[in-house]
Amino acid sequence: MVTDLAAATADLTLGPAKAGYHPLDPVSACEISASTAAIRSHLLKLAPNARLWFKSIQLVEPPKKLLAPWLDQWNAAGGKSAGLERLPRNAECMVGTKEKEGVKWYEVIVSLDGTASVASCIRAPDNLHVSPDMAEMVAAEEALLAHPEFQAAIAKLQLPPNAKVVADGWIYGADSVERNRRCTPFMVYLNFSDNPDSCHYSAPLPLVPVVDSDDFSLVRIDYTPIFGTGNKTVLDLDGPFPWEQYVANDYDPAILASQGMQFRDDIKPYRVVQPEGASFSVEGRVLRWQKWSFHIGFNYREGPVLSDVRYDGRKVFYRLSVSDMTVPYGDPRAPYHRKMAFDLGDIGAGVCANELELGCDCLGEIMYLDFDHLNVQGENSKLKSVVCVHEEDDGIGWKHTNYRTNRPAVVRSRILVIQTIITVANYEYIFAWKFDQSAGVHLETRATGILSTAAIMPGETSPYGNVVSPGVLGTNHQHIFCVRIDPSIDGHDNTIVQEDSVPMPWSKTDSDGDNQYGVGYVVEKTPITKAGSADAAPHLNRCFKITNPNKINSISGRPMGYKLVPAPSQLIISHPESVGYARAEFGEHHIHVTSYKDGELFAGGRYTNQSFGNAEGMRSWIAREDNTDNTDVVLWHSFGLTHNPRVEDFPVMPCETHMISLKPADFFDRCPSLDVPASTQKFNQSKLFNGGATGNSQTESCCSR
Repeated sequence: MVTDLAAATADLTLGPAKAGYHPLDPVSACEISASTAAIRSHLLKLAPNARLWFKSIQLVEPPKKLLAPWLDQWNAAGGKSAGLERLPRNAECMVGTKEKEGVKWYEVIVSLDGTASVASCIRAPDNLHVSPDMAEMVAAEEALLAHPEFQAAIAKLQLPPNAKVVADGWIYGADSVERNRRCTPFMVYLNFSDNPDSCHYSAPLPLVPVVDSDDFSLVRIDYTPIFGTGNKTVLDLDGPFPWEQYVANDYDPAILASQGMQFRDDIKPYRVVQPEGASFSVEGRVLRWQKWSFHIGFNYREGPVLSDVRYDGRKVFYRLSVSDMTVPYGDPRAPYHRKMAFDLGDIGAGVCANELELGCDCLGEIMYLDFDHLNVQGENSKLKSVVCVHEEDDGIGWKHTNYRTNRPAVVRSRILVIQTIITVANYEYIFAWKFDQSAGVHLETRATGILSTAAIMPGETSPYGNVVSPGVLGTNHQHIFCVRIDPSIDGHDNTIVQEDSVPMPWSKTDSDGDNQYGVGYVVEKTPITKAGSADAAPHLNRCFKITNPNKINSISGRPMGYKLVPAPSQLIISHPESVGYARAEFGEHHIHVTSYKDGELFAGGRYTNQSFGNAEGMRSWIAREDNTDNTDVVLWHSFGLTHNPRVEDFPVMPCETHMISLKPADFFDRCPSLDVPASTQKFNQSKLFNGGATGNSQTESCCSR
């Protein structure tokens, strides 16, 4: 084994880097093998009879004080790593030792410089809980379905003989009583069809069994409220729950076709053709597109991570990622009061990423990126095509027609898209980073998938949700995302400035001031000079500018910067004294500003599973009140949607889309997309509609001039 380890890591020794080396590349398959072998050797000395259970592994990014200057050298060398020094490379792994006495979880750091070796191994905190994983969920579901007590509870419901019980593992959440128990609750459904793709969410059952995530024992069975209000359960009924109220409510096209669905037949093919190929290039995981360049990383928790983002060689952002998200539900009755997921912190965006397919998830000429992870045995598990990269037409970028000559000048906008899609049980989330030709960066977030449903008696309605199918309550809930923006606007010393557009006092006469006609307004600028929070204010046109006070724009005389206009979405609704509110450390404000610290990546804290305000995330960083003026800062933006379900959201939810943008503000000396070629018919080769008379005899496009 030592020989194998040495061979697997022979090219990882410190010293001059080889061509193609990049310190932010995700851990590779051979590094995973080397890491898990080293961990086995180390932990089995502590617990010789233990069964090891590997949860996660990802790169430990080099400290910024080492990485930032390395990236500058690498860019100065034209993106060539040959001759540069290798940076220390480490992986962090979460692994448990399972014995008769119980499970112990360890945070293990493995050095990958030379022969892989365990650099540190510490116990995970006892008052916090490691995230579950898919293998645990499957094992817990199998144990539940086979458990006599659960089978007896199902039998009492007198279900139809051919119905199949389906259990969806969920995050247990927390309350003031059971916050120290690490358990998996199950939302239980019926599948009336032999087809495993039938929508079982259209037949929820009125009970929630709770299974221990470590030994998969049944802790108890909770029965859910089945009326619109109050806490009466199926145990309070004189007879069985009326399962016959349910109706098939499917979404899968093949199933719908078998049920006689008549699909629309008036849709013609829409094909994105790039006859000369895509305009981007890739070396390793470094992507270049027009004036943009950046590294595309990927890890099990955040999914895609964009680093060293530069425009025309100028530093713009050091690191961009979706840091965290939470989904609190609004039914206050037990056991639903605990229903609150942190889909990234509790599960992981990377491990839930879809394998994307040509012609389905992205159109045009597509590049896909894979991701190496591990299974519970510590073996490499490759997730294929989890990121797609492609270009899209984005409509008109800018246009002006000189009305005197009737001559138009028009430029179409092309954007570069880096997209991933994750499935977390019933929901899908689509994250698309978009780069435009005017130096803007955008994050488009879409929520789709299927509602997490609950049983409700026929004829009942509820203030806590909406009946979306017979006997099916779609519960009110929220999706709150938090994006981490680590800026480097022409350097790492930046200041976040809040800007509000406010009316001037009205000067009734000339002598009273400068606003005698009442039309004047000014922009009030408030630098955020210590760690703190702020909120969106659309009535003030509030934006937050990331400025470099050391770099002044020669035209405006103002600091160079980028601006974020925050999405003015509703924040956490839970009461400020509730456990749910305490858990959502990033959910009470739209904007947070902190000083940079290595490793502070996750707004909800490192351990969100069953946290109850003790995860040491955003609030603890804000509480330090660090200096954030002209220094290395991080800007965090929380946004999302409050989802009060419609009938139209079932059996599958049309995408709900949100967009946030980072745009240059006095970063350039004029419009940065002036050099984009004019849009012409010769280049675009569009066609006139010929399906019927239009009253337009134009045969030559005005933009062909």
